[in-house]
Amino acid sequence: MTPRVRALITASAISAAATAGYLTARHSLRAELLTVRHAATHDPLTGIHNRAGLSAAADTLITTAHTTGRPVVVVLVDLVGFKKVNDTHGHDAGDHILTVVANRLTGIAGPAGLTARLGGDEFAVITTGPATRRDAETWLADWLTHIHARLTTPVNHDGRHLAVGATFGAVLADPGHPAAVWLHRADLAMYAARAGRRTTAVFTDTTDTPADLRATDRPRDLARPTSPLAAAPTTRRAA
Repeated sequence: MTPRVRALITASAISAAATAGYLTARHSLRAELLTVRHAATHDPLTGIHNRAGLSAAADTLITTAHTTGRPVVVVLVDLVGFKKVNDTHGHDAGDHILTVVANRLTGIAGPAGLTARLGGDEFAVITTGPATRRDAETWLADWLTHIHARLTTPVNHDGRHLAVGATFGAVLADPGHPAAVWLHRADLAMYAARAGRRTTAVFTDTTDTPADLRATDRPRDLARPTSPLAAAPTTRRAA
């Protein structure tokens, strides 16, 4: 082998090694960026979206659904009695309930829907209804009753059946406002449910909301239903 050929082989080997190293580093960087991005938009305990992740995806979901004529429902879910579970059974039990609730809500939302843990024991669901807006409010009332019963089925943990209570606030959304507006109105519906000692409420009035139902005017724990599991879920339209 001549020196020239040997030099060419060596140069080729060095180039191949450098290319392989570059590709490996690029793949590693891409994986790291994906991990960071996922961590920024997802809840570390439950694996579902956090508030930032929900906000980033919600507007697209609402717009896309309306192009196919489907109604979109935005639901806030606030667990009732969760602090008592933590205090009585420990944080492991509380974390287990949060994870089970997140899984149940993901199943309720379906593959096209979004679920998020907004913080603490508060969750959000954005999903679509049947492929027509006709009688959407009637469908929503029935659907809320069904999913409330499904969500509040007791959770098994270490041989114990732990009660899961929840208050729902919901609104039918459209692309006329950003998702943050619909989340706020769902929050108002939740306050209406608490004020009426009910488990669910639907916000239907977008212009004239009583001042005592505004989120900024009421502490979050005021007038929560005391026994949502004992009574059949009912729906009240907040006006």
